[in-house]
Amino acid sequence: MRPPILFLSVAFGAGLAVGLDVFLVRGAWYVVPPVLATALLLIRRAPLGAALGIMGVAGLLWGAAAGRERDATCAGVWGRESGSGKRETVAAAVRLLDPVSSQGGVVDAEVLPGSCGGPLRLRWPGEHVARGGTQWVVAGRWSGVADRGVLVVRRLIQLEATPRGRGAVRDALAARSAGLFGARAPIVNALVFAPNASLDPDIRERYVRSGLAHLLSISGLHVGFLAAWLALLLRKLHLAPGPRFAAMVLLLAGYLWLLGLPPPAVRAGAMLVLAEIARLRQRVVAPRGTIALSALGVLLADPFALRSVGAWLSVAGIAAVIWADRACARERRVLRLVAPALAATLLTAPISAFTFGTVAPIGVLANLVAIPLAGLAVPGLVLALALSWLMTSLARLVAAGAGLGLALLDLMASTAAAVPGGHVVMVAGWAAAGVWAGVALAAWWLWRSPRRPWLIAARVAFVTTVLVATSLRDVVGLDACRCLTVHFLDVGQGDAAALRTPNGRWIVIDAGPRTPESDAGRRIVVPFLRRQGASRVAVAVATHGDADHLGGMPAVVEAFDPELVLEPGEPLGRPLYLEFLARVEESDARWHPARAGDRVELDGVTLEVLSPDSLWMALPLDVNEHGVVLRVSYGAVHLLFQADAGLPVEARLAGRVGAVELLKVGHHGSRSATSDGWLDELAPHEAVISVGRHNRYGHPTPEVLARLAAHGITVLRTDERGTITFSTDGHGARLRSHHD
Repeated sequence: MRPPILFLSVAFGAGLAVGLDVFLVRGAWYVVPPVLATALLLIRRAPLGAALGIMGVAGLLWGAAAGRERDATCAGVWGRESGSGKRETVAAAVRLLDPVSSQGGVVDAEVLPGSCGGPLRLRWPGEHVARGGTQWVVAGRWSGVADRGVLVVRRLIQLEATPRGRGAVRDALAARSAGLFGARAPIVNALVFAPNASLDPDIRERYVRSGLAHLLSISGLHVGFLAAWLALLLRKLHLAPGPRFAAMVLLLAGYLWLLGLPPPAVRAGAMLVLAEIARLRQRVVAPRGTIALSALGVLLADPFALRSVGAWLSVAGIAAVIWADRACARERRVLRLVAPALAATLLTAPISAFTFGTVAPIGVLANLVAIPLAGLAVPGLVLALALSWLMTSLARLVAAGAGLGLALLDLMASTAAAVPGGHVVMVAGWAAAGVWAGVALAAWWLWRSPRRPWLIAARVAFVTTVLVATSLRDVVGLDACRCLTVHFLDVGQGDAAALRTPNGRWIVIDAGPRTPESDAGRRIVVPFLRRQGASRVAVAVATHGDADHLGGMPAVVEAFDPELVLEPGEPLGRPLYLEFLARVEESDARWHPARAGDRVELDGVTLEVLSPDSLWMALPLDVNEHGVVLRVSYGAVHLLFQADAGLPVEARLAGRVGAVELLKVGHHGSRSATSDGWLDELAPHEAVISVGRHNRYGHPTPEVLARLAAHGITVLRTDERGTITFSTDGHGARLRSHHD
């Protein structure tokens, strides 16, 4: 029988989900009194049903209270302002939770008591080294909403140089780590004590492709490693069970505090404590009950863990491992070894596909080697850091041994990432999640099949037929048109377009935004090109250096090694632009600063640069006005890609462009572009606006939409239609358009 705590936790979570949604919670208040009244009537006849209703209401109240508390934080206050379109400079006094290098980056901080407080994520500027635990006054622009926002720091003043609190401990550990492990220090920090450690993108991508990404984000697995070694060490000290339990709880609590109480680690700590209590009291506890009770504790401590992908992956993974271990207890040894990793991969695949778009089946095998290696390496790294305060020579010896384990772990990741077909990349979202949910259901159906060879063979044949039919559905095309096809990808508030020439070669113009939480290049553009069968990109055009256009381009350059890269060549000191140049340098691409008059011809398709020229680049204009404006021609059909160029560029190009069939509207429909004179000259039949849903800029503006409507232009928006595709044979008077 399933433990009641499982149902109670689910009811609490459902109520919490409603309570955290500001729109749902308003209507839910009318449901609360009837639910409580019904629970009181059923409390004797159906106590479990009554308890479910009460827990649902409790979750609703808890979520509403958490929402009000978050709204009172600085992130909550500024998030509401940014949602209303305001962009004033904001400031706060903060204490950093991690050190920041001279390269800057994203760092977490705690706001010191004042008009608003709470946790805060900062985008720290480069060339400003800061120690963890120090206090600063920071000022800048707030970007995003309350739960996914970042303060882009423009100015900063140090208040206190002496590190204090959790940040001081992390700062000291980072310094010790750098001294012991040198260049490997970032990955050591990520494995041991820094959940938000800044890692080289190549390292992170390698672990994602190998199915070992969970090792780089401190989770329940790391807590389990340390708990196992702590238990062994405490037993060697011959402590009584009670003091041994108390010591383990104190040490684990200190470690969780150092980590910042991430939900997966807290869940693991709670499960370990519950299991130890049950062992001390000689009680048998159902694993499902342990998982449910620990998850309930995490939700009580941090209601927003309900929205944490890490928390969902953690609970799903541990549930799958426990189920597989029990289900295969009487099977052969090989199956007992493989089953937990296979079950965890299948159960977490829909979540990973929905969020990241990448699932790595090779992780089933890679984890068989990597987890034992990490089980030795992670405690060794912790021990080396701890000994560095006591015996430096011994610490270096332990660090050398742990470093060997770390090198083997990295070798395992590199090998698994290179296996053909070892990882599957899709466009993140419900469609990808649905595919992998179907795979998981098919695996469950096969597992539950009666052990009759003919029946198992029939089911395997059926699943194989479905897989082949769906996989090969689009391999053979029925359209013999030698067309230019243009895909305007839905990347949110940004730009990305992929053009396929008649001979099947690819051109990419911008690759969408990149934020601390998401990279449109890795999440959308690269998976789209791979699904279309692209093996290499012929031309990559980065129109300018803003993150909503350039953000995903490093991932595209890394994945497809373009033959030619065009960009304005404006020397920007931004970290993203420098990273982009580094990726171009690492590839075999030919780099060229785009200038007016440049022409690239590819399979009958011509890319002509209209702006900028050298004189225009010398003017002190906004980076948008220095962006690359392209006219793409195929036969008698012309398309114009305006990027974020505004009214100054339109005025300068007046009389030089001519009529086009399609206009990619400038600057996402901002009032700073798309003048009446511009539309009179271009006279496009269709206009595409690449824009994010409910964006904080108010794009596209009513003025621009009104001008487009007045000129009789059909407007297609990515926030309404998703990815928009146009194709032409180069002769037709109109483009054929459809919504993907």
